[in-house]
Amino acid sequence: MSPSKRKRVLLLGQPNVGKSSLLKALTGSSVQISNYPGTTVEVTIARGSIAGVEYEFIDTPGIYNLFTSSIEEEVTEKALIEEDYDFAIVVIDATAIERGLVFLVSIIELGVPVIVALNFWEEADRKGLRIDYESLEGELGIPFVRINPIKKNGISELIKRMPEARKAKMKITYDDHIEKAISLAMKCIEGKVKLSRRGLAVRLVEGDPLITRLYECEHSHIARETLAGEGHDPYNDIEITRAGYAMSLTKMYVRIIPSSIRTISKFDEVLLKNMSLGILTGLSFLGAMIVLTVIFGNEIVNVLDSLLGNYVQSIVTSLAAHGLAGLALAKSIEALYAQYTAALPYVFIFYLILVIIEDTGFLTRLMLWLHMVTKKLGLHSKGVIPALLGLGCSVPATTATRILPTTRQRIVVISMLAFIPCSSRATIVFGIAGRINGAVAALGIYALGFILAAIVARIVSKAIKADEDAVLIEDVPPLRKPKTSIVAEKAWQRLREFIVIVTPLIVAGAVAYAFLTYYKIDSIVINMFAPLMSILHLPPSLSIPLAYGFLQKDLVISMTATIMGTSNFSTVLTAKQAMTFTMASTYQVPCIIALGMMIRELGLKRAILLWIIVDIIGFSVAALYANIPFP
Repeated sequence: MSPSKRKRVLLLGQPNVGKSSLLKALTGSSVQISNYPGTTVEVTIARGSIAGVEYEFIDTPGIYNLFTSSIEEEVTEKALIEEDYDFAIVVIDATAIERGLVFLVSIIELGVPVIVALNFWEEADRKGLRIDYESLEGELGIPFVRINPIKKNGISELIKRMPEARKAKMKITYDDHIEKAISLAMKCIEGKVKLSRRGLAVRLVEGDPLITRLYECEHSHIARETLAGEGHDPYNDIEITRAGYAMSLTKMYVRIIPSSIRTISKFDEVLLKNMSLGILTGLSFLGAMIVLTVIFGNEIVNVLDSLLGNYVQSIVTSLAAHGLAGLALAKSIEALYAQYTAALPYVFIFYLILVIIEDTGFLTRLMLWLHMVTKKLGLHSKGVIPALLGLGCSVPATTATRILPTTRQRIVVISMLAFIPCSSRATIVFGIAGRINGAVAALGIYALGFILAAIVARIVSKAIKADEDAVLIEDVPPLRKPKTSIVAEKAWQRLREFIVIVTPLIVAGAVAYAFLTYYKIDSIVINMFAPLMSILHLPPSLSIPLAYGFLQKDLVISMTATIMGTSNFSTVLTAKQAMTFTMASTYQVPCIIALGMMIRELGLKRAILLWIIVDIIGFSVAALYANIPFP
């Protein structure tokens, strides 16, 4: 079957409803993770042949509603409005059926052909929720299928009924003033559109940013101005009506019977109500992640180095004697070996643990536990979300600050990201400080980073008057047992992306350094940074990986190995130098891509000023440590 005849399917749903598990169950094949065009938000795509038909499934970011207040919501809505697809699978968590129906109503109101996958229905059943999904199907005129993607129950039924995906037979009637505005706004939806003209007009009236950019005209502007002049809030009026419709469906087709199952676990009852215990538990989780990463990473690195170290070193020594080409090849092999043995094991274990706490539901709890201290820091409650994303990558974390309501609050969170080690900086923390000084040292780097982030947040918030008393509203999913194969695949997908991005950069960096070394230009760079390295009490040659690190932090380990001539850094660095170099490399804006994102989000002047300030703080902390007389 030609690609042009391949059916394209959107997977839509709120966070933690099991879309990734469903994608795995449907295709059983490897997936492609890539950034949505023009954004840094990841979208998962999987292709496969099902019942003789070629499908392409696009797993969009999980969102609570379509109104674009964050980059994830914008990506999902853009896919829904602008992408070419045949139908959508809307995944609903049966344990939160009413909330899922509100989301579903907003989708089908746009005239999208859908089929509904009802996940976690056994869990809902145990809690006493009896969902008459067959009557819901008759009421809305769209297929409802109960699924359990982990056990693969209901998947064959879902596949069988996918050709039945269709537009719902429903129309929400709003109050007269809203209906009048909708009729006026429909005049803006001209020409042929694949979605419902009325549905688009509804979103135009409520002021949806994406729909407004696409279809705004004088009629819709007048409609909103008229509503505002009459004292109406069209967004609230429309959302309340949708929620009321979903509530009426729930009352008609969901029965609640007494159940002995607790609606909230004892674990949550204790930790979500006890601020001090929750904070302590959250910090313990972070600490355990770091310690386990170092311990298991060290074991893997030791085994790999004992098996391959001497062999690789002999090849490098032999090649280096054969002119510029030989030196470039030698340095490339040396850099790649260092990256894949001294860094990659740590990154994979870190991703593995991160995926586990995501899939079990602990990540949401961790966010809520840490949220409890945000008010004291002058940090907006929602700032916890990009701050935690910063443990993965500072670039999407910077973009995620769009969920914050003001620029000043975004500046506070972005300033924190310079001190929260992302996965790229984690390779330095684990591969140098952790490798030489052990898990406690790596834990100390992370702990100091979070302390610095908190201090900087407090100072910046006070300086620019960004303090705000706000409440974080976040769904807490039930604690669930993760499936090993899904956890491993998710961790591998993240690691594979890391490898694809970093490998060519490592080779390019190694070749460039070979060129500098062969023509003795490297001494110019080293001499230029000699005063800084003197203050830090580090070998002058380490100024080169520090400089390369600004291009891409993933290059620091490989470039350090290339310059020092070994991946066994304990033979060329003291314990204190390892800590100092790790601090100097870690406590700063991580890379040129992150700086570019800061410029895009904050503007050139603000971003450059913030970059200079946080980097000065980071280097000052490293210099202070280097010059204090203790190990």
